Amino acid sequence: MEALLMFLQGAIIFVAGLLIRLLLLIAFVAVALVPILAGWGLYRLAESAIRRLRARRLGLVEVDGLVLAERRRYTPAHAWLEETGGRLRVGLDGLAGHLLHGVTAIQLPQPGSMLAAGRAAVTVACGARTAIIPSPVTGTVVAVNSAVSRHPSLVLSSPYGRGWLFSVRPASDTYRSFPTGAVARAWFHADETRLAHFLEGELGLAAADGGELVLPPPALLSEDQWHRAVSSFLES
Repeated sequence: MEALLMFLQGAIIFVAGLLIRLLLLIAFVAVALVPILAGWGLYRLAESAIRRLRARRLGLVEVDGLVLAERRRYTPAHAWLEETGGRLRVGLDGLAGHLLHGVTAIQLPQPGSMLAAGRAAVTVACGARTAIIPSPVTGTVVAVNSAVSRHPSLVLSSPYGRGWLFSVRPASDTYRSFPTGAVARAWFHADETRLAHFLEGELGLAAADGGELVLPPPALLSEDQWHRAVSSFLES
């Protein structure tokens, strides 16, 4: 009997020792995780603040699910223009990015080349599909964004920032007639609605749900349907 009691006593001491070690380990891990979690939380807060500051600096607004940089000018072909010291930086807006989902390659114009408004300026490949983006103005190309050639997805992930395409010195100031601000936002909303109706007609899907636009992915479009969409929204 005494031997059994000694065995039980030893077992209890052993288990208690294991529990104490486990609790100490948990406490150590918890203490070690506190600065890590605090640092991660601060990082996320800083990241969120940077995103808000960047959005404010770029004048980004959400229009029915797609993003617009409201302070820039926009062409009917969904290219944006930003004036910078006598030059115009050119990029593609959020609606263009939606249609060009899955960009795999971008061919930019050569610096020093002359572009004519409405004529081909940029070629965008989305797998086997290709879209020709017209120049928004007549002028001379003074710079291109080589980062976009190396990383074409930038036109989707950062359309109003690192995803710009090229800069041009315009031959005239006719670009000032392109809308900006509230006028651009109203136009963008109208074209989003037009695109939703286009997709609804082509795919037989409901384009609206609870008052918000639902834009099906362009991958659902056939080759002919996709080219009609590109022609109607990006080459006009």
